[in-house]
Amino acid sequence: MFLNNLSHEIKLLLRSQWLLVLFISTTILFAFAAFNGNKNVEKRLNDISKVTEGLQIQDSTMLSTLTKIEKGEAVDGPSWRLPSDPMTIGYRHPRLAIMNPNEFSFIATGQSDMYTHFKSPTVYGNNFALDYSEMINPVQLLFGNFDLAFVIIYILPLLIISFTFNILSKEKELGTLRLLSAQPLSMINWLLQKTGIRFLIFNLISIVSLLFVIAFFSPNSFGDGFSMFGLVALLSAYNLFWFVLSCVINIKVNNSAKNALTLIGLWLIIVLVLPASINQIGNSLYPVPSRLKMINEIRLIKKENAESQNKIMDEYLRNHPELAQQSDKNNFGFWHNYFASEKVMEEKTKPILVEYEGQLKKQQDLISLFKYLSPAILVQQSLNNFAGTSEKHYNDYKKQVFEFSDKWRNYLAPMLFKNQKFTIKNYNEMPMFNYKNRIKNNIWLSSIILVFTSAFVFFLFNSKRLKNKSAQEFID
Repeated sequence: MFLNNLSHEIKLLLRSQWLLVLFISTTILFAFAAFNGNKNVEKRLNDISKVTEGLQIQDSTMLSTLTKIEKGEAVDGPSWRLPSDPMTIGYRHPRLAIMNPNEFSFIATGQSDMYTHFKSPTVYGNNFALDYSEMINPVQLLFGNFDLAFVIIYILPLLIISFTFNILSKEKELGTLRLLSAQPLSMINWLLQKTGIRFLIFNLISIVSLLFVIAFFSPNSFGDGFSMFGLVALLSAYNLFWFVLSCVINIKVNNSAKNALTLIGLWLIIVLVLPASINQIGNSLYPVPSRLKMINEIRLIKKENAESQNKIMDEYLRNHPELAQQSDKNNFGFWHNYFASEKVMEEKTKPILVEYEGQLKKQQDLISLFKYLSPAILVQQSLNNFAGTSEKHYNDYKKQVFEFSDKWRNYLAPMLFKNQKFTIKNYNEMPMFNYKNRIKNNIWLSSIILVFTSAFVFFLFNSKRLKNKSAQEFID
């Protein structure tokens, strides 16, 4: 019976030209989305390339000056601006902390259009004061980016709805369902086979189109076969969920017009209403403290530190005897006092920063908790993690920049207190930033969850019909 159904469905779809329409539409949508995503990645790489070239030119000039100083040749400029001063290096020649895109970044823009991908932390200033946001077109921010994630999450379900909304009801309205009921077959099995065949056809077309587009725009992606299989599994699982939902509505409603309206309504709830509602609930339950208020409080703490600078310096030297032994307190200047007060500053501002970051984390945890209510949220977060553009990735990037900033300061501060000159040898030994993706890819887990969710939805609404094999209830 399955082979007969398969043959009949293929003939029916070929005559109606549905297969051609599906293949052309999915390929065009995927190609345009991949083109947009790839363009965003290229812009990101061009920005990184420009700042890297600028740093190389700056370093070349700095090394030339250092060479002259080490040879005893005369150089122009005041002494406090010469690269032989460690603080000049730390403040005017900081290292770049770059977050490069991965090979799948073109799939989901995620948060990459809102955050910068390179920072230059200096020895002066606080880590929390670094601004990681970027200027963005507010209209683009409102409507989002047309990338592969957008096509998969928002548009493919609409194609599935148009492909499946009348699988059963059309047979009833044409009168062929009574003829089928006269045959020695189970109507529920017939419907499941018909839905399953259409799922296989649609899924095959979408997978082929996706792989073709990826091969064209990012052939290096196929080097990671496990991840590619994970992407295909997630796409298949998400398609399966919408086919199961359409099958359930066909059985429950069994009227073409009502089927279409019900499925469109569910699409609106799942991909638009639920994500927006969860986000609004998060903002209401865990409002983020004012950043302006936080900065004002930090300024007050700085003022208090300035008034007790001598006491802070004495405490700093007691905690760092290795620096006190090789330093002349009478020659201490701005930078010495600054480094001494930096630790005190961090301790006093820690509660303020913990409160600020804690509210953000609670919002993200709430979304992670409720993402299982909407497959759209689950797939969006999975694709963002897969592409390395999720909120978690950028928060972890900030942490890595903080860690590097401390390492950078700790490298130069001892040279300041020991009154050492910065040399070419020190340049070659300088710490360098190397971004590491420390966020786990959960694409396989998300695929499994979607499959179980689909099974749960189907059996929840059709458990009785699986036992009752009568065709009369489908006809009435």
